[in-house]
Amino acid sequence: MPPKAVKTIRDLIFWEYAKLISGSALGDRKNYGFVMSSFKKLQTGEMKWSQILREDLHMDQTKCIYCGATVDLSNDHIVAKRECHFAEIHNIVKSCKKCNSSKGDKDLLEWWGLENRYEIPRNVMGKYLKMLYVCHECRGTLERSDLNMDDEFNLLDLGAILRQPCDPEKVKQKAGR
Repeated sequence: MPPKAVKTIRDLIFWEYAKLISGSALGDRKNYGFVMSSFKKLQTGEMKWSQILREDLHMDQTKCIYCGATVDLSNDHIVAKRECHFAEIHNIVKSCKKCNSSKGDKDLLEWWGLENRYEIPRNVMGKYLKMLYVCHECRGTLERSDLNMDDEFNLLDLGAILRQPCDPEKVKQKAGR
């Protein structure tokens, strides 16, 4: 459950990304003070989300992002392939056949397990959050909460958008920009 300062989908994405920043800086994704400080910087714009969306995560293309295997590698979609291609760069990682097959079309959190979310590799979770941001922005749901309507606001609300097909008209409008 996120803290009370986290009220919207945008906030929740920023909160989760702030945890990744804390993990990179301190080796601890649960350092509340550092996470809250990073979250506030994202929320106020002191730390620019647009720059984070463009940051180049130098990922090792020679091993599986999930287990580290070095054979039978292929591109894996963190979230099963979508109609919207604007989030595509954030959706592809290298994966071995075993992990790719095991994951199948499951959502990242469904496959990895919500209880194991702190063990998801930083690059994978970062790409997942960026993709979710782009999808929610396209749908106009960044300022909403409890999208899965279970009376709880948590990580599962972020992925609720992925169970709905992309609106072809919105994709066309975005492409026309």
